[in-house]
Amino acid sequence: MFKKIAVALDGSPCAAQAFDVALKLAQVEHAELGICSAIDPILIAGTTPPSPAADVVIAGVESETRRLISDAVERAHKVSLVASGETRRGVASYEILAYAQRFGADLIVMGTHGRSGFEHLLLGSVAEIVLRKSPVPVLVVRGAPAA
Repeated sequence: MFKKIAVALDGSPCAAQAFDVALKLAQVEHAELGICSAIDPILIAGTTPPSPAADVVIAGVESETRRLISDAVERAHKVSLVASGETRRGVASYEILAYAQRFGADLIVMGTHGRSGFEHLLLGSVAEIVLRKSPVPVLVVRGAPAA
């Protein structure tokens, strides 16, 4: 049914749960797994003018994200899946959609933090935007509720 599954990672526990679901689904479907993560420099450094300090912080986040993607690809390879990964820069929801399109995904798997109320208004929902804009099915894995 699914031949190419894209999964979005952000280092959160709910994204890790989504990756576990995508990994199992890819094994069952004998599908290729495409793993992506997006770094939004504005969310990291704000809208202040560029500075060496902000560049160091962003570089650190990019390095950690590349490691996260590399570890996920390695984990997929250990269970004999064809997998690749990519770290992108920009607004997460749009970068996930662009990655899925370029990868040729016929399913996107991602986690959601389940924010509501003021927190949702303030932070928005990457999953919600992907759900609304994706031309392919999206499987959303809800993370454990915050304590």
